[in-house]
Amino acid sequence: MNVNRRSFLWTLAAAGAYGQTQPVACRIVDAKSNKMLPARVRIVDARGQEQAPLGHAAAIADDGHEGDVRFQSRRYSYVDGQFGIDPAWLPVRYQVIKGYEYTMAEGEIRSPGAFRIPLTRWSSISSRGWYSGDTHIHHISPKTCRLEMDAEDLNVANILTSDFTADQGEFEGQVNANSGAGSLIYVSQEFRHNDLGHMSLLNLKKLIEPVKTMQHVHYPLHMDVCDRAHAQGGYVTWAHFPSMPGIESPLDVALEKLDGLEILCVLEPRVLPVFAQQMVPEVTADNGLHMWYRYLNCGFRLTATAGTDKMTNFVTVGANRVYAHVDGEFTYENWIEALRRGRTFVSNSPLLEFSVNGQEAGSTLALSSGRDKVLLIHARSESQLPYDRLEIVRNGEVIAQASPSGERHTAEIHLEHPLERSCWIAVRALEDLKRYSTTDFHQIHSKEGTLLSSLYGTRRPEYVFAHSSAVYVIRDERPIRNSDDAQYYIGYMDNAIRWLNKSARFARESDKKASIEAFERGKAVYVERARK
Repeated sequence: MNVNRRSFLWTLAAAGAYGQTQPVACRIVDAKSNKMLPARVRIVDARGQEQAPLGHAAAIADDGHEGDVRFQSRRYSYVDGQFGIDPAWLPVRYQVIKGYEYTMAEGEIRSPGAFRIPLTRWSSISSRGWYSGDTHIHHISPKTCRLEMDAEDLNVANILTSDFTADQGEFEGQVNANSGAGSLIYVSQEFRHNDLGHMSLLNLKKLIEPVKTMQHVHYPLHMDVCDRAHAQGGYVTWAHFPSMPGIESPLDVALEKLDGLEILCVLEPRVLPVFAQQMVPEVTADNGLHMWYRYLNCGFRLTATAGTDKMTNFVTVGANRVYAHVDGEFTYENWIEALRRGRTFVSNSPLLEFSVNGQEAGSTLALSSGRDKVLLIHARSESQLPYDRLEIVRNGEVIAQASPSGERHTAEIHLEHPLERSCWIAVRALEDLKRYSTTDFHQIHSKEGTLLSSLYGTRRPEYVFAHSSAVYVIRDERPIRNSDDAQYYIGYMDNAIRWLNKSARFARESDKKASIEAFERGKAVYVERARK
């Protein structure tokens, strides 16, 4: 239901159109400015039954795509800042949530009349140029998306049309008209092949064929799609990388066709991919986070991005989000440019600060061993939800950690670290995987799961997690290299080539030959990097 329709129904409710007694008129406001705030609301009556605000559908379809949401036995309603409650429900308990940077509000309404619910914004990250986005949203109209992203305090929503959606007509090749100054919507495309892999193509000016059907054969490869996207100023990030690295991702990384990887999307990044063994059964399955680290250790620079892959009403927009540090005016083009520069961190709650020698994520430091012997690293994290550790990671290894404390679960590290060799450095905040011993991470739409998933609705159970993109430190002009990690991807490419020979489908023998030749070129890149 759109904002105007909800406001109209709320007005009817406030006028007494739902019965003899006037409904309770509730307003959600900013505690400081008293400005009305869109938000997500849960209402439970005295009998313990959930109720929807007046004007909202009483039930949510299990296969629904738009509107209110239900997950882990909880129903939430999106409101534009005001809503009505039937006095017959009183007393009621309420919960109001607005993204990761506002306090949650919980309380009880016991009597009719007007009721004010204040929310406090505790984070100042947007005033420093950081803007959050979801790179991967499906099955939602731009108009509905605007209310939901405002309620979730999300700045950028990338709705992706694809072969399984019916919204190709929404594509305009520009920012959608339902956008606002701090809420930008762009309809772009997910390009998919269930064997080669899936890619989120952002900032497209023209859709890339095939759009309405998935490519049946295994040629042309995705590397061609990357080139076509880049030719029109597009940004390419590998979709839900932790769950589905696919056959082709190592090739596209080796040939530097990808701009980023969705590190936080669909699956907790520290558990085994859902589809890895199916796609490349000879390779010991690696988790998505480690596979990203392996790429970085081979000297490839891949920005961390994040999205929800929202396609049902049991996932909230922005439950996984990427924060990008924008220079100057907040525009979609400037936000995409921040992704290109690697000035990002991904999160499902914690907010990160991070620098090496005063330089932020995405930066390159060219240093000399004779002169620059110590790196000054600063990391800080605050979070609405609890987590266990803040960690500084160098080339995939933890070199410092701190435990959070206080109301905002704040942790901070100041570290002087010796410069031993070229490296990448990043920061992460995370919850221990052992916290919920019975979690089935591969279960879609769990009725019970983690605290995060119970409050924000994720496709599969997720733990609290945030990770910055890397700062790259180059000592004496020597590249970042790790022979073992390059060897891992040599094996991956060998397995992919065997799969292309035995199982892949091609329209022509020449297509098969071209595909195998491309993978041989990619393998040669890893062979070269294994030697350095």
